[in-house]
Amino acid sequence: MEEFVGESIEVEKAGTSPRPVRFKWRGQIHEVAEVLDEHVDTGYGNLPPKSHNWRTRRHRRYYVVKDSQGNVFKIYLDYANRKKPSWWLAEKST
Repeated sequence: MEEFVGESIEVEKAGTSPRPVRFKWRGQIHEVAEVLDEHVDTGYGNLPPKSHNWRTRRHRRYYVVKDSQGNVFKIYLDYANRKKPSWWLAEKST
């Protein structure tokens, strides 16, 4: 069962790769044991067609990761603000 979370997280990446190796959520460190899926979203979400332009496009890189405890999380890097990209925990699978 998937649980929506929608919270900001701190992520440590491997060198210059965007792939996460660990993240901190609610004060707990989660070691990424495996990246199960990865994809880029540059769509428009639920915006009406009249609102579609380069400024309203999403810029997110999603990862489905399994931590060392066997928990599965969907996290993403929102890089719409190139100067300060932010990481988010979208869902936790139980």
